[in-house]
Formats: sequence, structure tokens, C-alpha cells
Amino acid sequence: MNDQLPYDVDIQLAENENVEIDTSHSDANEFENKRELLKKTKIVKQTWSILEIFQKIKDGKLLLNPEYQRNVIWDKAKKTAFIESLFMGIIIPPVYVVEIPGDNILEENTYEVVDGKQRLSTIDDFIKGTLVLQEKSLEYYPDWFAGKAFSSIRQEHSEMVNEMLSSVLDIYVITANSPEFTKYDIFSRLNKGAEKLKVNEIRKAIYRSETLKIIENYVNEHVNDLQYQMVFTTNDIKRYEDYGRFYRSIAFFVRTNPEQNCVERYNSRPREMINDVLYEIQQKIIVMDPENVSSIIQQTIQLLIRFKENSNKQYLIDSCIHYAVLNPQKVMELADIIEQDEVILESLEKSPQTTTNVNNRAKRVHELMNS
Repeated sequence: MNDQLPYDVDIQLAENENVEIDTSHSDANEFENKRELLKKTKIVKQTWSILEIFQKIKDGKLLLNPEYQRNVIWDKAKKTAFIESLFMGIIIPPVYVVEIPGDNILEENTYEVVDGKQRLSTIDDFIKGTLVLQEKSLEYYPDWFAGKAFSSIRQEHSEMVNEMLSSVLDIYVITANSPEFTKYDIFSRLNKGAEKLKVNEIRKAIYRSETLKIIENYVNEHVNDLQYQMVFTTNDIKRYEDYGRFYRSIAFFVRTNPEQNCVERYNSRPREMINDVLYEIQQKIIVMDPENVSSIIQQTIQLLIRFKENSNKQYLIDSCIHYAVLNPQKVMELADIIEQDEVILESLEKSPQTTTNVNNRAKRVHELMNS
């Protein structure tokens, strides 16, 4: 049985840091647009049996390893206690998944877990037989279940096991046609654990593309390099600020228009601009050359090194990244001039993230590059 529910809460997502937040230009039209997106967002309630969940995982239709879910693994004690709860018939908190459409009309949809990975992973481990229940974590059935895996328990208590397998969990499905903006926020709101999902973990999850894969591969290969650790602290890496800087550089590279001396569709909202660019890349509205992506990453690192001591380095990188990819040598030659330029310094004095100041910097860097 499916009950379609509107997701009717106001949308507001906090960034990791304040560099991407600017509410000074909020207006009625913006909020109205958000509400319109919200109306199009649908969460459908379904009920799946334990056996059905296991079968979906086995068939690759329910994915338990999304990129935004990592580094949190239940120990055997928690897994054992959870399995005992299933046998006890205790109501389990709902699981949230996002629907991923097939590549064509004949291909079946898949689902990716948003909230509830450990519960589903434990079910999978138990039925596969890789989880042996721990005596000290069993409060009601230690004499029946301790030291045993699924197959042994099923042989000895088949009726009880069949009843458990036919019991159902509430599954809330974020439908595939929900707008990306509201999906983005839902991913954040559903994470209620001790480690709140960071904005760039969410981006990494929902804007998946070859471009983001190139970034991920680079991070994985270089995260332990001395040069990488010169520009990103341990805390930056833990908070996914390295990914965030690369995503930001991609967005400013794409949106910087030298002919118009502006950053297109910025509107004093870098968060939304970054999301829009990543979405358009995902949808192939924007086609990124892999060599350009690699160059953007490399030049971001070089600019971080060059402007390391400058408190406004993020804004300077935003203004320079487009040109650094096209002519890295000249940007480095002009770095001192860019840092000391009066127009650029004035744009950084107050509200450096506003459209006017962002465009003033873009225009000035363009002029310096062509002087």
C-alpha cells in the first residue's frame, strides 16, 4: 500500500562555512520559487518485507553504498541487538531511499538508501549468513540464537524465522521526478546521526557525474600528499571542504564570462549557482572536457598555495580560476598585482560575495589579464 505524502517543510540548508551564505538579496519571488519546487517534491510511503528488502539488495535494486554514506559501521553488538528486535516484532524506524530511474523505459528503477543504511546492511549480513549473533547482546533469545547464523536459526526455529522475514518496514521513497533542489535539502534533513551530512557530501551524492568522479579520484589519489595537506587541513578534509573548493572552482570556471565581464547567473547566491552548475553537468546540459576538469583541480591547488596567507583567498580564486586554466603562467605572474589592486581590494572590504563585488573582481582580473 502506497500513501503519497507532500514534503511540506520550509527549505533552508546551512553551508559548511559562511563563504557561500548570503541572504541579503532574499525576496518574495525567491521564496515563492522554492515553494513551487516544494509542491513538485513527492515522498511515497511503501512497505517492504524483510525478505523483499534482502532480495532487492541481492538483485542490485537497493544500493547500500552511496557515496555520502561512509565511515559509520555498526559493531557486532549493535547488529545482534537489531536482529533480535526484528524477531521481537518491535517497530523499526522508517527507512528513506531515493528512487533512481532506469536508463530506458524498460529498465527497472533502483533505490539508494538515504537514511537507514546500517539497518539494511545488518539485514543483508544476517540473511546471507555472514553475521553470527553475539550472546552478550541478546536479551531475550541467547539460549536459542547465541553463536548462530541465519541458516542454523532457520533450521531450529523455522516458523519464527518465516514470521520475521514476512514482517514489514516502512520505506519512504523520494521519487525520481522530485526537483534536485529539494532532494538536496531532504538528504541533509534526513541525516539525524551524530555526524551531520556536510553540504558537499550531499552534492557528491546527488549530482553524480563523470566530472565529480574525476574530482573524487584526484582526492583519493592525493589526499595524503604533502602539497595537498599544505592547502587543506585535516578538518577541511573531514568536512569535505576540499571537494567544496573544487566544486566551487568548477562553477566559477563555467559561469565566468570574459566578454560580458561578469559571473553569469550568480545573483549573490553562490550555493545555488554551484548546485545549478553541478546539476547541468550531471544532465549533460554543460559538457566538461576531462582535461579541463583536471586543470581546474590543479590550478585550484596552485592558487590555494599562492594565496595561502590571504584571508580572502577563496574570493581571489573564484575570480582567477577561469584565467588560470587558460593561461596559468600569466595568472601567477599577476598574482601580486591582483592581491594589491585597488579595485579588487575595494570589492573585498564589505560583502565580498554580492553580485556587484563578484562581477567587479571578474572584470578587473579580465582587464589585468589583457593589459
